[in-house]
Amino acid sequence: MSIKRNERDYPYIDLGNGYTICIQADEYTDPVLKAKAARELNETPENVEKALQQLRELLKTETTLFVPTESDAFLVKFLRPCHYDAQKAFQMIQFAYRMKTRSREYYENTSTPSSVRHVFDQGMVWFMPDRDADGAALCVIEVGKKWDTSKVSIVELIAAIRICVEASLLDPETQLHGIKVIFDTEGLSMSQIAQNSPRHAGMILDWVQKACPFRLRSIHVVNNSMIFNILFAIFKPFISKELREKIFFHNKEWNSLTKMINPACLRPKYGGTLGAPEYEGRLLGDFLQLYDKYFDSLDMYGYEECTKRRSK
Repeated sequence: MSIKRNERDYPYIDLGNGYTICIQADEYTDPVLKAKAARELNETPENVEKALQQLRELLKTETTLFVPTESDAFLVKFLRPCHYDAQKAFQMIQFAYRMKTRSREYYENTSTPSSVRHVFDQGMVWFMPDRDADGAALCVIEVGKKWDTSKVSIVELIAAIRICVEASLLDPETQLHGIKVIFDTEGLSMSQIAQNSPRHAGMILDWVQKACPFRLRSIHVVNNSMIFNILFAIFKPFISKELREKIFFHNKEWNSLTKMINPACLRPKYGGTLGAPEYEGRLLGDFLQLYDKYFDSLDMYGYEECTKRRSK
């Protein structure tokens, strides 16, 4: 296993046996994907041009917000999950960067992959090499037995998840197809649950529901114990109906999970038949660190108060 570069000079992890992990790609040109984008995202050349123009005009009214308005790729990333409704995309951008200013402790020292690479070294967050049958990217988050709270804080874990999602959105196909998350809570303890205060939970929910420009297709909770179920019940009233409908609990019922995710994309420990070898978290950390400069550039965007503070 090693990190290589393809013909476009994009880095990827070569897992062997034909399996790779790559998070960067060019805009899709396949007619099938373009048809899906038109059908599901309202993405047509006319709508894209109109929405980009409208969003740029709206962003001009936010004189203290600094984002790369000249970048189609940046704006389209927000327009796609909003089905090219410029007003909704504008509101998402506003919320995302107001959150960055309001909740600085979640961003200040955890803005790049290097800053939280110890989380990846612990093997808590994974990309899977294959997409699901519907094209969705798959991400696994293990927050039970792999989470040593003396080494990884809840803020650092949140940052690692945020970085993984943001990195995956470098691929336009992931913007189109969305992301499915497997949330593995095997071995979750009371000490770990104690890390998740209402403030942390609120921040996560705000980011998922209002700030992050991704199509969250579903969350699949596995190996969930009674302790986790009680925790979920406490926070359930704060979860939107739309998000609740995307959360599924499987515990150890792998037949239930494989009815919703193609077993060919899942490792045997989740009832799947994926033949790709497992890789060390250290390798994912090495890979994501190659994107430090990209995340440094993202960190420069925001409201004037936040960007001025960072420039000191």
